[in-house]
Amino acid sequence: MKLDQKNNSFIIDDQKEYTAVQFKSDVIRHSMVLLKHGVQEGDRVTLCCPNNYSFLVSLFSLMHVNCSIVLLDPDISSTDFDWIHKKTRSHWILSTEDAGVEHTTFINLHSTIKAASTISQQNDMDLDLTQWYHRRDAVILFSSGSTGLPKGIMKSGASLFSNMYSTAIGMRYNHDEVILPVVPFFNIWGLNMIIQWWVTGGTLIVCDYQSTRTLPSIINQRNVSVVEATIATTYLIVQLAERNVKHVQQIKRNVRMWFTSGAPVPNVLKERFYSVFGIPLLDYYGSSEAGNLTSTNLGHLKGTGTLLPGSSVKIFNEDFIETIPGEIGHIYAKGNGLMEGYLDEVGNASLPLLNGWLDMKDFGYFDEEGNLFVIGRHDGAIHRMGATFYPCHMERIVEELGILSKVVSFKEEKKSSFLTLFVQYPPDQSSIIRKQIISALPTYMYPDKLICIDKFPFLPNGKVHGKKLEEYALKEVTMPI
Repeated sequence: MKLDQKNNSFIIDDQKEYTAVQFKSDVIRHSMVLLKHGVQEGDRVTLCCPNNYSFLVSLFSLMHVNCSIVLLDPDISSTDFDWIHKKTRSHWILSTEDAGVEHTTFINLHSTIKAASTISQQNDMDLDLTQWYHRRDAVILFSSGSTGLPKGIMKSGASLFSNMYSTAIGMRYNHDEVILPVVPFFNIWGLNMIIQWWVTGGTLIVCDYQSTRTLPSIINQRNVSVVEATIATTYLIVQLAERNVKHVQQIKRNVRMWFTSGAPVPNVLKERFYSVFGIPLLDYYGSSEAGNLTSTNLGHLKGTGTLLPGSSVKIFNEDFIETIPGEIGHIYAKGNGLMEGYLDEVGNASLPLLNGWLDMKDFGYFDEEGNLFVIGRHDGAIHRMGATFYPCHMERIVEELGILSKVVSFKEEKKSSFLTLFVQYPPDQSSIIRKQIISALPTYMYPDKLICIDKFPFLPNGKVHGKKLEEYALKEVTMPI
């Protein structure tokens, strides 16, 4: 597999454009500075930095030196940072802020970038990612922790590059795309977009992914053709455009493909997006653990699409028998994007497979054409009135009404489960939506409490922040049904 940077690769960050030649030189010079600091091949380095050009230079510098890279959210709490640091046993912390961790050397990213700029251009040296490509522990990512402690996920360099080559084919990327990731670089979706840009070429636009209001003008100014955004960001963009026709035109005349990531995309969002912009909202399925598995594209829009090259997905029932098309079951996967495993307490990776398959912990089904439809998570079974169902079943029914929803369940002696249904809906219109919800749900799914909030709390990866809603449900007592 060719790992060389494409000659037509550009980066634009904060109105400044960097060519492939400039980027390569910056990466090599920064690698030289890191080596002078004492960083060695094989060291594990924690990179904790916002989305910017320095992140990209640092990431590829560590690849070039052949380090194991731990990617962390720069807004991570000190408690979580300490816990993750002990788990990963990182030798170095490369960041703009000193975390004050004992037995680890802190390297100030501002200082290394500045020091690298004083070194003469290194246009004759090659940027070599070959050894890093073959590392089992090339990258360690951490899950969102939306339902518990974050999990350390070890990925090989080969899994990242191979999976992005397959993704480029499945999503039908062109070599001259202008790519705008509206996702953090420290999670799998942002990292994937960086690798995607590397293997296909084109222009990578760096933006503040939390500043939604500036996105339409960035898209228009830079002629962005591909956008990757979370569900939360996509909702906000639709709302902005519905209030301002100018935003509609800025997006409509530039964007060729808009993908969402991090969670199943509600049909209501797909419908609203198309009605506003006249272009389809493209969906795909995957995870940090398994990589990208399926994808829609402009020629194929059903569900989350068909299998990507190099990936396998099967649906099994409770007895681990493969289902027929249209039959809902448990999603299992394997393929070229599969992780090495979860990081255990002593730093080793363990891969929990069942007969060679990874349990995605999702419900779904295939149609007759091989399109995968994802229903939602299969954790948190609820037993009520002799029936067993999962929160995702209830949420999907409510979302068919055009409403984003989230179920929080607590154990209760009388009913077995006390259900709180959160809906993203104006609180002053709750009586209207309550009637629609009750009409749509079977009796055993009736919520004990309905809570309307203007805007759901979301994690950086686009998933609803389950922990915050659980805390909210315990405090709030509104509207008995």
